[in-house]
Amino acid sequence: MKIPPHESAGNVLRAVGLLIAGMIIGAALFLSIYNQRLNMMIVQNRELVSENVRLEGEVEDLKKNKNQQNTINLLNIYVESADDSPLDKITESELKRRIHGELKKIIVGRKISDFAAMPDVYEQILKEKPYTGVLDKDYIVQSVRWIVLTQTELKVWVTVKEWKRIPMA
Repeated sequence: MKIPPHESAGNVLRAVGLLIAGMIIGAALFLSIYNQRLNMMIVQNRELVSENVRLEGEVEDLKKNKNQQNTINLLNIYVESADDSPLDKITESELKRRIHGELKKIIVGRKISDFAAMPDVYEQILKEKPYTGVLDKDYIVQSVRWIVLTQTELKVWVTVKEWKRIPMA
């Protein structure tokens, strides 16, 4: 019985090593693509959920105030970053949701004439208002850029910036 030459065992080990290395590299590539797609789906899901909640609230408000043409029925919030860096979509939608929830209690259902008499009061409600814990960061409304009232819809543009709290010693 002959013993196989030592060189062929080395070639087999090299081939098996290349096969295992290829499997590991392929699995890592597959997982990175899968992780990227999963993150995109999570972001899209959060956006759609917040949009759905907003639209359900608008439908509820419109049903409640459908025959009243002299009241504010819709509220739209637009958020812009004061810094050079733009806000990501999740942060922007969360800030919109919080500002909309705060203003909705005060504005929706009010008479247009009441709003037209004192728009500065509604601006002061938002100005310098901090919003804490928005995706592990804090934001503050730096200014209210525009408040536009068209028929029964109020549109508010706000500028926010990241808020650095002074640590308490």
